[in-house]
Amino acid sequence: MSKEEIKRLFKQFDNGNGHLSLAEIDRAVIHFYPQFGTNKKAIMRAYKAADTSGNGFVELREFEKIVLLLKQYDEISKIFEELDTNDDHRISFQEFKRGFQLLGEDDSDEDCLRQEFNAIDSNHGGYILFDEFCMYMANKKI
Repeated sequence: MSKEEIKRLFKQFDNGNGHLSLAEIDRAVIHFYPQFGTNKKAIMRAYKAADTSGNGFVELREFEKIVLLLKQYDEISKIFEELDTNDDHRISFQEFKRGFQLLGEDDSDEDCLRQEFNAIDSNHGGYILFDEFCMYMANKKI
């Protein structure tokens, strides 16, 4: 999508205040990218990453970033869902161990896998959450 197309999309869904709320972004994504419309995790993650001002709204330059990030986060979300075999929106160590090859990694011994799991689990909650997984995958340049 060109910068002009992104600008036109932004203006179409902006209510006139010069920035987009999450609801406006959601409508824009569903309208122009229906394949991503059901992937709320990817939309939310792209929204959080793009809102560099931290004001809860997205200006045009931030919206350009969302457009770039959306496909990446959608792909990461699909991998996360494959690993999360019990659909509890988090990855246990057992799920991680079973799905390690999906991440393009060689089979490792359990101690190495545990170290990798603990490094990803940045809040040390015993599970890998979607945001933690996104950070891990971004560092791997997926």
